Amino acid sequence: MRLRRTQEPGSSFFFLAPALSTALCLIFFLLIGGTLLLQPGIAIKAPQSPFLLVPHHDPRVVSITGSPLPTIYFDNQEVSLEELKNRLLSSNVKSSLIIKADQQAPYDLLVRVMTVGINCGFSVILATSAASS
Repeated sequence: MRLRRTQEPGSSFFFLAPALSTALCLIFFLLIGGTLLLQPGIAIKAPQSPFLLVPHHDPRVVSITGSPLPTIYFDNQEVSLEELKNRLLSSNVKSSLIIKADQQAPYDLLVRVMTVGINCGFSVILATSAASS
């Protein structure tokens, strides 16, 4: 006795469903993984402190590198103090400004960036690393 198959062996649905599922999972993880990074590519060694930041909604992040050439980075681009001021003023969201300054960053540059942030209407927060014991 010969039995007939209910589904034809060449059906494209059996190949399309797993491929579509894999593609959607890949897109999902790429979208989620991209938002977990604050500022890639800028190495900052923050000073240690027992006080850590609580999560903030949509913060603006400014990075200040240390010696020998202190540099200010905003939105992954090198900026001057005037450019930083113009970009902060043109920002329509006035939430918090997180400053990630290297331990070797000049104090006067840090104070000038903090002053620009406060004058633009942001609440300024200094990022630190957890104190190791």
